[in-house]
Amino acid sequence: CQSSSQRYAHGLSAASTAPPSSLLRLPAEGGVAALYHAPGLEPWDWSSSGPLPALRRVIGAALDQELVYAQTAKNEIVALDLQTARPRPSLMQNVREAALGPDGTLYTVDDSLRVVEFVRRNPIRFPTRLPARPRDLFGTRSAALLAISTGPTNVLTQLRLGADPARATLPSGDAAATFWGDLLAVAADSAVILADPEAPESLLALPVSGHARAVLFSPSGHRFYVARREGGILVYNRFTRGKLAEIDLPGPAGALRADPYGRWLLVHPTGADSLWLVDLATNRYVGGFAADWASDLPTVTNQQTLLLKVEGDVVAYDLTDGDFPERGRVLNGAVDFWLPLAWTPETGTASALPEAVPDTGIETSAGEDGEAGRIYLQLSSSQNRGWSAELARQLEQQGL
Repeated sequence: CQSSSQRYAHGLSAASTAPPSSLLRLPAEGGVAALYHAPGLEPWDWSSSGPLPALRRVIGAALDQELVYAQTAKNEIVALDLQTARPRPSLMQNVREAALGPDGTLYTVDDSLRVVEFVRRNPIRFPTRLPARPRDLFGTRSAALLAISTGPTNVLTQLRLGADPARATLPSGDAAATFWGDLLAVAADSAVILADPEAPESLLALPVSGHARAVLFSPSGHRFYVARREGGILVYNRFTRGKLAEIDLPGPAGALRADPYGRWLLVHPTGADSLWLVDLATNRYVGGFAADWASDLPTVTNQQTLLLKVEGDVVAYDLTDGDFPERGRVLNGAVDFWLPLAWTPETGTASALPEAVPDTGIETSAGEDGEAGRIYLQLSSSQNRGWSAELARQLEQQGL
């Protein structure tokens, strides 16, 4: 609606409705993982029950399974079980690339370009290999993997169990996908190329002036942002492809990130160790910070706390205050990996659900209505026949 930006700016903020959150610190050189409060960065009384190996990067969290995945320095996949605080080492070896899908499915690519999909912690190997080592991996809501491989030409490959792979040629340039993986965008200098993974041969070119160099979708996927070598950031409607706004910046942008709720845009200036902050409620640049641009930080938590790596420390800034005051600092914390989680020991599954009753073969006692104790599980409700059929297929593949 026309007044949505004003309502977003002056009504309820994301922090008012966000669930409790925490920050997970994973030691890059190996050791015990620890949990921190947000935004003050005070240590939580929680740590892993054993040490993790030296890490190359953090892949992400599958919170419905209460697992955090990471890639080790030896190219193995390890998982940290948040419920038990126990590391699960060596899920996979010889892994070169990995990504998490929107439903928490883990995809890995090994040295032989073979793809493995983890469904409920069970590895399933795809029969088809990728044509080359992928530069980008994106999971989708339809249990498919999208891989962009570089070579003489960029190749988009869509892999899905039980179906032949689909491939299409893409131009070179920075690529992004929506959260659900239902649309791809490539910043191809004079244009942004939009690709539907279900019809990868049908590409749509959107002309862009100023040399497009980076592209990013909003978390909801209804907008996308284009950073240019000359000029500010262009904001487009994903559905109409019309330009909505142009955001002025102090200089050219090199890379883009968004917070989980789409309120803030993080911009990495070209050739500088700093961050430009854009308020997407007003489409205005609001300030700059001296900070490192790493694989994990900068980021924004679901409580509107900006996390930065500054001169070896991890620093938290409060974005709900117009002056962006510092709220917390962890000295020498920048050497490790940090992952915001919409999870705490108090609200996690381990404490939120009753303990499981052992299967003794004895029927549980009846309640006041005379009915024996039962458990009901609601899976999904949808008015889209295609989505429902796809969900049913995924459940069958998982043996449910």
